[in-house]
Amino acid sequence: MLDVYFSMRATAPFPSAPVVAGSIFLKGIAINFMHKQILNILRCFAISLYLLLCNCGWSQFIPSFPSAAGYGATTTGGRGYHAVHVTNLNDSGSGSFREAVSKPNAIVVFDVGGVIQLKTNLEISDNVTVAGQTAPGDGIMFYGAKVSVPGKNVIVRYVRFRGGILESPKVSSFNISDANHVILDHVSAEWGRWDDIQAARSSYITIQNSIIGESLDPQRFGCLCESDYMTLTHNLWIDNESRNPKGKGHVQYVNNVVYNWGVSGYVGGHSQADRYADLVGNYFIKGPSSKSDAFLSMFWPSDHVYQTDNRVDLNKDGKLNGRNVTDADFSRVTATVSTKSVLNAPPSVPTDTPETAYLDVIANAGASLCRDSVDRRLILQVKSLGTSGEIIHSEQQVGGAPVLRSAKPPKDTDQDGIPDEWENSHRLDPANAKDAQIIDPATGYSYLEEYINAVADSRSKQMLKLLNRYPDCK
Repeated sequence: MLDVYFSMRATAPFPSAPVVAGSIFLKGIAINFMHKQILNILRCFAISLYLLLCNCGWSQFIPSFPSAAGYGATTTGGRGYHAVHVTNLNDSGSGSFREAVSKPNAIVVFDVGGVIQLKTNLEISDNVTVAGQTAPGDGIMFYGAKVSVPGKNVIVRYVRFRGGILESPKVSSFNISDANHVILDHVSAEWGRWDDIQAARSSYITIQNSIIGESLDPQRFGCLCESDYMTLTHNLWIDNESRNPKGKGHVQYVNNVVYNWGVSGYVGGHSQADRYADLVGNYFIKGPSSKSDAFLSMFWPSDHVYQTDNRVDLNKDGKLNGRNVTDADFSRVTATVSTKSVLNAPPSVPTDTPETAYLDVIANAGASLCRDSVDRRLILQVKSLGTSGEIIHSEQQVGGAPVLRSAKPPKDTDQDGIPDEWENSHRLDPANAKDAQIIDPATGYSYLEEYINAVADSRSKQMLKLLNRYPDCK
């Protein structure tokens, strides 16, 4: 077992993080270190031995942010690194988002809100946190090309990725490829021309509290989840022909809402290789574009499924009154039904009833600190419970790209990513850029992370004022 943890160190279960000096504590034994090379060796040994001795899994480790869950939740992103400011909406050049994520090891904050029109595809480097929640005004949207994570250890929160009909065919709006340790939270991924999201040959991934929908010609699919150890939780899948998602790997699917599928809802791996999935507490709701009752399809006996407490509502009567999904529903599509969970992803995923999950998705899914006109329209469709919704061919059918307003960013004298007002109220120094990178021993997060986490989690009037949110943000 010890050899297994050593061999998996590069990809699982914990990504690396920058540390200059400190200690590792192993069951009361302190190991002091001063050099990063020595640290990496000791951390690998300490983590492996600690897990074996206490049999506690990942429970002792700091999640990506307090509400992070599932297989991607130990992603550290830019923890301990400096802030990089996005100061304009340009496709490239100084102050652009492309420049900000072109190098590894950073927490990206936004001094501007609005639509970033991408001229070419864009890649996010390793060990990066994209803090879309810091954008003033209405927030940030990427439009016109694909954004990808081709590496490791990336956190993305409160951002809209919408490729659009002018994007290349057979391209997704957001791509996770040959990557490990990635978490997307409160993302709106829409208008992809093949899939809204593609996750291929990757591992230790979480997509949570997001909207994956309104995909475009030629394929109009939600997500090809062709990866191992992937958690999809509290997401809205809406107005996709199929692949909500296509689970082709090890997939943990908890408290999702699937609305108005065209041909099919959740799709199995339909291949000879063994695939594994847990489906827990999800709600499948048929809509006006749904051509059949096939909320499940394309499973093979090689698809091993554990399911419990799922619902399906097929009557399109404007009421949430679905029936229980049964093991027989999965057997009918030739899946192999398991009597116990086939996946167990610590940190554990909070599980609600399907009815509660529906309400949570309505209230919170997507870039919901300030929902734009696209997401507000999609949420209204779901709330109609079968009477409203449409699978489209082009975003031009629904008005095209929305207008997102910017606003004046809060004053940040030392440019460390934390506004002066926050630093003064939390006993930090607004003239010292280094204090943002210090790890708070009480929480395990850097002081910059504590600020961006507070921005994401707080809807207080003080926080709305600090980021100049508009009164009509909902």
